[in-house]
Amino acid sequence: MNSKTFQIRCWINGKPSENQFKITYNKESITDLKRLKEQIISSNKFDSSSSSINKMIIYNYKGIQIDDDEVPYLNENTILYISLDGNKFNPSNYFYQYEIIKSLKSGGYAEVILAKNLLNNEKVSIKKTDLKNFQTEELYNISRESVIINSLIHKNIVKILNTFTYDDSLYMVMEYCEGGELSNLIDSPQEIEENYLKKIFQQIHSAVRFMHSKNIVHRDLKPNNILFKDKERTEICIIDFGISGNSNGLSSEIIRAGTVKYCSPELVSGGHFQCSTKIDIWSLGVILYLIWYKMFPFDGNTDEKVSEKIANDDVVFPKNIKIKKSLANLIEGCLRKNPKRRIDCDDKLFENWYNDESNVYYDWKEKNKNPFFKNNVFTGGGSASKNLSNIKTTSYIKKKLLGVNNNVSWNVNNSDHKNNKNNDKNHGEKIKKSYSNKIQYNKNKKK
Repeated sequence: MNSKTFQIRCWINGKPSENQFKITYNKESITDLKRLKEQIISSNKFDSSSSSINKMIIYNYKGIQIDDDEVPYLNENTILYISLDGNKFNPSNYFYQYEIIKSLKSGGYAEVILAKNLLNNEKVSIKKTDLKNFQTEELYNISRESVIINSLIHKNIVKILNTFTYDDSLYMVMEYCEGGELSNLIDSPQEIEENYLKKIFQQIHSAVRFMHSKNIVHRDLKPNNILFKDKERTEICIIDFGISGNSNGLSSEIIRAGTVKYCSPELVSGGHFQCSTKIDIWSLGVILYLIWYKMFPFDGNTDEKVSEKIANDDVVFPKNIKIKKSLANLIEGCLRKNPKRRIDCDDKLFENWYNDESNVYYDWKEKNKNPFFKNNVFTGGGSASKNLSNIKTTSYIKKKLLGVNNNVSWNVNNSDHKNNKNNDKNHGEKIKKSYSNKIQYNKNKKK
């Protein structure tokens, strides 16, 4: 075949898995829709009557009906859906484009599946949400995540490839990040070098700064929601905007949601406040501290104890692990109790650390001289333990607020499912081991 003649794949509308065929397409002879229809009929011995030709509708892979003007621009990568009876594009066409490989993650309201796109053989992740028990007014809350992500075009924010509904479920097809979660790197005994940390965190910072410029607050930034795109773990991607908010200042923040150990003092202390980008800044400080020390800055056996420490305790840098002064200053800036004093994404403390090639380390004696560490207590909402009932975990808020059905199912092997609570417990145990390894690593370096 010459460059003007090639094969085009065709699927029957509504039955793509059962009826697939190819037609020979020549740009010089097939110049309009009628000739394209005639070629499809002659290639498969369909009814060739004029009424059948007139009734036939041809859709592109997006479900959009093609016309005469588009026919000359078809290429060998084109996928056509053929409706012989003139029916509308069937959403099941989208579903059958993907071959399910396994379940990656299962939560209280949704499931994430690894699949292969049969059109290009690329791996994708698919988030499936069961819609059977949703009220009409609740559907907006479910669909808003895809709307928000689609408004954030950034190399370090997950891309949505397709969104569709089928069989009472919403499917959100996203790029697949094969390097795993950032939490896996934190849990590993491997020492994380500062230069590598800078490269990774600069990408996180860039993505968060971009979403803040669009008045979007993620509200659930944590290592589990930061993935590596590649197996070499060089490029990151922020996911899960299911409880993200808007910081345009027009509405008061009344939903307290997130993962407690990453929540800011204003979240755990109760009271009314406007949704602010400073919520994410606090989470960035926790993430930085966690990566460097492999332990949380504010920890405890219960959510109540963690919340009390977040609201009242100063951040403490362990003396047995060295930390650059510029990095400590950045963490301090992110973890200021009062959101008005907390830094934002444009603060020079970020660049100070990124550009720091010195050997100037944090001096613990200077802590008392730092005005942001002396009596660094947030007093905006009272006792954290009394107000803890105001804050809900991510899974709870998604289930309760959005009215989600817990009984999410998918016809795949469920052996890969993980219980979220067990994950948190195992993650905590791994962090303790990693912290011990880091102390031992520093002792060996001194020797």
